[in-house]
Amino acid sequence: MKPILPKSVGWTILIVLVFIDAFLDFILGAHGSPFWNPIADALGIKLVPLLAPVVLLLFWCAIKLLSLVVQKTDKTPKSEELLLTVLVVVYGVFDLWLVAVDFFNFTLITNARLMIIPLTIIGLAYGLFAQKKLDTDKRS
Repeated sequence: MKPILPKSVGWTILIVLVFIDAFLDFILGAHGSPFWNPIADALGIKLVPLLAPVVLLLFWCAIKLLSLVVQKTDKTPKSEELLLTVLVVVYGVFDLWLVAVDFFNFTLITNARLMIIPLTIIGLAYGLFAQKKLDTDKRS
């Protein structure tokens, strides 16, 4: 089994996760993700879910650009799918954490900025695991 998602599945899951995050923020107000409100205020948008297409476009551009860099420097096969899968895993864990904090009173980590470290570790660990698996599959 490959450690990466096909592009269509990865983008579908990412779209759902971004909209879940946006709607949680809309429903919970200031208690949702702290990343949406400053952007919405700067752009003058009152409904946070309207920002989801902008965020998805930024993700698409970042993944396209970074996948080219990774493919040129590391010679990693399917680098775009790899980066997309890592983003899906990290965003999925973030949304799970957000639901746990807001609905189930999860208190181990209650500040979104403190989640940056665990999310970075999760993303790097999964990315390295998947890259190693892809490299061994390529050699086989």
